[in-house]
Amino acid sequence: MAILDDDFLRELAILAAPYPRYKWYMSALVALGAMNYPEEIPNLYTRLLESYIPKEEHFSETRKMREAFTKLCGIQGAAKTGSAVRQLYNATPKDLVDPTLYRKDDTDEVAFVRGEEFHERIYGPNPSYDENANRLAAPDYHYIVRNYFYGRIFSFDGILDDMETGQVIISCLIGIDCMQQLGNHMKGMQYNGARKEEVEMIREIVIRVARKLDVRFKPGNPIAVPDV
Repeated sequence: MAILDDDFLRELAILAAPYPRYKWYMSALVALGAMNYPEEIPNLYTRLLESYIPKEEHFSETRKMREAFTKLCGIQGAAKTGSAVRQLYNATPKDLVDPTLYRKDDTDEVAFVRGEEFHERIYGPNPSYDENANRLAAPDYHYIVRNYFYGRIFSFDGILDDMETGQVIISCLIGIDCMQQLGNHMKGMQYNGARKEEVEMIREIVIRVARKLDVRFKPGNPIAVPDV
């Protein structure tokens, strides 16, 4: 029996209804992967196709789900992402399977510049962000994150735009209980146009999924959405 039952899904849909810019089910799917419940992804995905996503959007929304998990390998790691995408694939109807390699023609030269610009949009306006902290802590880590995670992974906008990417990053950071980075990204979304109440809705979706799964965060977490 599915843990995320129909009544619960309706509850999430009602909660998110005033904020149509962000699809509630993207946060719910991401939460399942982040909290290590990938086995729940097929049921949720199937119910979404049946009741929440118009048929003409089945292909494009499935592609966005796949891309969300792909991007989050830079947040939750390749292992959790691998489990999530395989579960999604196993539930995907054959006509919605997409063999396209979207990053095939994305060069380092283009991606690295795009990643720097994306990083600046998130962190540049944040006065509390320490630009040198990662570089001092581990130069190789800093190089990989800035060039490959932000360049090749996060900033790629062929499927998800900046705000959709922000949503799934925030959802994942809540799911893995990683609060320092969460605070920065919740600010970053607002710097780039999200309203505070929209970010609060994203946060609440993940909290409700966690409660349904009986997943517990550290005391005091998740942190509230900060003002900017």
